Amino acid sequence: MHFLFAVVLSLLALPSAAAEPEWTSLKTKAGISLSYRYTPELEVKASAFYQGKPESFLLLLKDTKSVRRWLKQSEDAKLLDGSTEHHWKVYTRFQSVWPVSPRDMVTCADVQKEGKKPEENSLLIEITDCSDLVPEAKNYVRIRDVKAVWTLTVKDQGFDMQYQGSADPGGELPKWLVKQLTLSSLRASFVAFKTELKRPAYQEKATQATR
Repeated sequence: MHFLFAVVLSLLALPSAAAEPEWTSLKTKAGISLSYRYTPELEVKASAFYQGKPESFLLLLKDTKSVRRWLKQSEDAKLLDGSTEHHWKVYTRFQSVWPVSPRDMVTCADVQKEGKKPEENSLLIEITDCSDLVPEAKNYVRIRDVKAVWTLTVKDQGFDMQYQGSADPGGELPKWLVKQLTLSSLRASFVAFKTELKRPAYQEKATQATR
């Protein structure tokens, strides 16, 4: 009996599994919440509420011609062969911003719908790195290890959108600069979405898609 009691005490004394790093939250502006942490790579998170249907955001993401309107410092983007309605592959290039060299990335997006009824549909968009689909380009540093998830949850009069992701920007950029540029770009995108998602082309097609 004393032996069993000693075993229980020793188990209770063992250190628990390492806790995940806590998120550091930034001041909420224009309804947009931002936070970050190191795991040890930089991981960022953002959330906001948007009017309309979540399908409108799906249409915006697939519209590669619109990328310069909502993705800061983007040069262009194009869909790659093999893309389908719920799985698409995109090659994106970014302009240089001193002291950062031009960059590019290749990503794949997989879409899952949740909810039994059309009016309850929520979307989960998983972004993964697909660098092997496109050879590295001269004068561009390849962004790798891209991992992100967009979660769009239906609410009254609109939907909550949350983004969580990380990536290796490549090169030898200092951590403080990567954090500054990443958070600045993410906030700018979430601000731009407020305008972009109101465009009739996205709203009307999103409504048709949910009928």
